[in-house]
This record gives sequence, structure tokens and C-alpha cells, in this order.
Amino acid sequence: MEDGDSKGKIVKEAFPSEIVCIIGDILAGIVLSVIILPFKSFLLLILIIPALLSLRGNLSSPYIARTSRDFIIGEFNFSSLIQNVFATYSLAMITGLIIGFFSFILNLILLKSNLIPWISLIFIPIISISLTLSISIPFSTLLNYIAFKNGLDPNNIVNPIMTAIDDFLTVICFFLTLLLLGVP
Repeated sequence: MEDGDSKGKIVKEAFPSEIVCIIGDILAGIVLSVIILPFKSFLLLILIIPALLSLRGNLSSPYIARTSRDFIIGEFNFSSLIQNVFATYSLAMITGLIIGFFSFILNLILLKSNLIPWISLIFIPIISISLTLSISIPFSTLLNYIAFKNGLDPNNIVNPIMTAIDDFLTVICFFLTLLLLGVP
């Protein structure tokens, strides 16, 4: 059981990060609303977003936790970083493919629309999450390092901040992917 000082330290470290997370997520939602509404395929695209945001969280959070752990226990090195990055991207490709497949099935069953070609439905989540991770991984690693070097617990600080940043990045990368694939 933690004593009062430890609990106070956790709250003191985590609270500002949580505020950043809340503000960042609200901004990401506003940006998403503005950029996705004009698309003719809005109904299908809005079905993909929650899965992408969940996927992003399910990939980034373990990556951040493993990196943080490696800094704390003094085992952060190039080999562990490469393994962590490879595992994160592997999971991203597999789960992105599954999201794309389910988007295709939902489109066939519910919307019966052919506005978006099936191959684009498969690639939208894969490309979006790959772009997001390509920015997020170096940034979260650096943020973990900075927190650790300043005597803060990266587990209390990095994840909430990266949640806001990653949600915003996911929205922007999703939009860029739609433009790249020529989604109507």
C-alpha cells in the first residue's frame, strides 16, 4: 500500500497531464467534425474512427509503458527499442487489416454503398495508424526520456499527454489517408 506522500506525488504529476489529455481530445473531436463532414462517404468513415482511436490507444499505451519500464529499470537500449517498435508495428498492421475487413463487411451489410472501393477500406486503417505511429513512437520515447531524466515517473505523465497528441495525430493522419486514397 502506498503512503500519502506517494499518492500525493502521483496526483501532482498526473493531474496536469490529464488536463492536457482532456483539452487535446476535445480539440481532436472538433477537428474531426470539421474535416470529415464534407466527405460523401461520411457514414462509413464515421464507423471507422472509433476503431482507429481504440487501436491507437491499444498500441501506443503498451509501447509507452514498455519504454517507461525500460528507462526506470535501466534496461533501455537500442535492441529493446527495436523489438518494441517492431512489435507495435506488427500489431498495428494485423489489427488495421482486421478493422479494414470489418469496415468492408459493415459497408456491404449496413450501408450497401460502393462509394469507397474495397481495397481502400482495407488500406485506410493500415495507412492511418502507420502514419500516426511513425510520429508518435519517436515523440513518446523522447517524452519518456525527458520525464525520467527530470525525476518524474513517466508512467504518470507520458500516457495522458500522448493520448491527446495521438488522438489528434490519428484524426489528421486519417484525413491525410483519405486524401491520399482519393476517398469521396
